[in-house]
Amino acid sequence: MLAKHGLFGLTTPGEHGGLALPLQEAINLISATASFDVSAASTLVIHNFLALPCIEAAPHIPEQKNIIRGATRGDLCAFALTEPGAGSAPRHIEASALMREDKVRISGRKIWIGLADWARWIVCFARASGPDAKGRLVGVLVDRQAPGLKVTHEHRTLGLRGIIQNSLEFQDVEVPRAYVLSRDQDGWGAAASSMNRGRIGVAAMGLGALERAIQVAASYASHRRLGKLRMIENSYIEQLFGQMVLRREVVKAMLAASCRLVSAQGAPNVHLASATKVLSSEWCGLVADQCVQLLGGRGYDEGTPLAKIYRDARILRIFEGPTEALLSHLGRCLLSKATRDEIADLFRSVGAASVHAAAIEELSALNETDGAVLIYAGWLTTLGLAQAVMSAGCFSASDCASAAADLVSSELATLRTRAPARQSFEARNRASRTLTTFLQDAACSIRSPVLTDDYLKLVQYV
Repeated sequence: MLAKHGLFGLTTPGEHGGLALPLQEAINLISATASFDVSAASTLVIHNFLALPCIEAAPHIPEQKNIIRGATRGDLCAFALTEPGAGSAPRHIEASALMREDKVRISGRKIWIGLADWARWIVCFARASGPDAKGRLVGVLVDRQAPGLKVTHEHRTLGLRGIIQNSLEFQDVEVPRAYVLSRDQDGWGAAASSMNRGRIGVAAMGLGALERAIQVAASYASHRRLGKLRMIENSYIEQLFGQMVLRREVVKAMLAASCRLVSAQGAPNVHLASATKVLSSEWCGLVADQCVQLLGGRGYDEGTPLAKIYRDARILRIFEGPTEALLSHLGRCLLSKATRDEIADLFRSVGAASVHAAAIEELSALNETDGAVLIYAGWLTTLGLAQAVMSAGCFSASDCASAAADLVSSELATLRTRAPARQSFEARNRASRTLTTFLQDAACSIRSPVLTDDYLKLVQYV
């Protein structure tokens, strides 16, 4: 049904069978889909934003037009990047692609690959080896039925139960060299571009799930009575719903700004895409949790939509880069001499150069390599960009726009109360000793778990 309505070619040109939608319209459709089912929206994001763009950017591959046309009609495409030791750190990828004159031989293992066992094509990223390979990353288009490619595990996930996640083994899988998507160039650029679009897609999924959670909880609160008043008339709950709606306004504005930059520059801005994804996924999780709490026991019942939203929303903080990894990257880019100009240009482009200058001044006395400082700097960047977007008229005005801007300012003020200080060696040593003491104490009362290396499956307690 999705293929019948063209949803596997959202932004693909019409001559290739796609809908050729502008990114903003595609994002709106992803968000609407997520409001019904996050699994279905994930399918659209993986296929349309991660895998298919890599194929569309490689006109040299044989039968490219036919492959794309088949993809828009339902030949699913998967994006195989993650490995056991390389999730959000692609430079640690160990899968190898032995480059020969007319063939490429792929060996290695991939995990958590969405849609893999349903896919017709898999975009696989591996480390090139062989003469003149120089260890660069290459993207290779692999037929799911290629000899040597095996599905070895299906992950049983907390949420997203409507789609499949697999481990893949590439056992000397041979592919014609013409199917190397990046040719003789480093394929990291293509991977990074797809992941940035993927982050915008994840943010859209968070928006849709957040909207549905508010809608369900408000419907319940409108009928549930607390004494003489309906729940929704309670002043505390009124304020809670008000904050939820304001968070939705901010996420919508961030998504709109991200799409505008894509239209203007032809590609996502990596920093704004990361910040938008962080804010949407974190606030979606927060709102889903609040809505479950408002429904009480009914929120915990699998028969209500909120239980499913709650489970599905949890992956959004991990999918396409965990929050902490993205915040650390944003913080490092803000502070590093090599990249701080990029961040400064982004703030200027949304009319908030002063916000950037204030953040730099605030962080000037802190250790630029400290993990807590990087996370804090990442949050400053994320909320600073949100503040800039809300105050610079980058989105359609609404009745609650001013209140939404005030919410972001309040979040920034709260963040600054938790600003990290220079941590002494003794303080860090004390934290390490505290954990060690706990583990020793716990081992005496609840015993220690023995877990497998691959999937952390429980073997026994000792």
